[in-house]
Amino acid sequence: MRSLVLAFVLALSPLPNLPQIPHGSEIRVVSPDLLTVYVVWQVEQRNLVLQSKLAAPANREVRVLFRVDGGYRPPYNGITTPSGDVVLLVQGERISLGELLSRTYRLNLPNGRVLPEVR
Repeated sequence: MRSLVLAFVLALSPLPNLPQIPHGSEIRVVSPDLLTVYVVWQVEQRNLVLQSKLAAPANREVRVLFRVDGGYRPPYNGITTPSGDVVLLVQGERISLGELLSRTYRLNLPNGRVLPEVR
């Protein structure tokens, strides 16, 4: 039960070292060696605009990079899912990147997708 509560609290909290994701920021999903870029989103107002996409195989280890205010934050480790989401590993807990971006940072996901709790 404690683990479930911790996972819920983490899903509603900003990531460590990333209190906000302002307009003009960039989010990249890349390979662990940082050489293959799978997805790039640009933050425009509160919308995530897809800049490029290369299909990442499911269950692949990836890094998620955030460029905020002209500089990159330390990468966050994650695993791709069959649905196209990335599950981040934060403080020993698994958190959906899509859920985190829409619930915590209040960003609209591409193609108008947004979690029901946001609207």
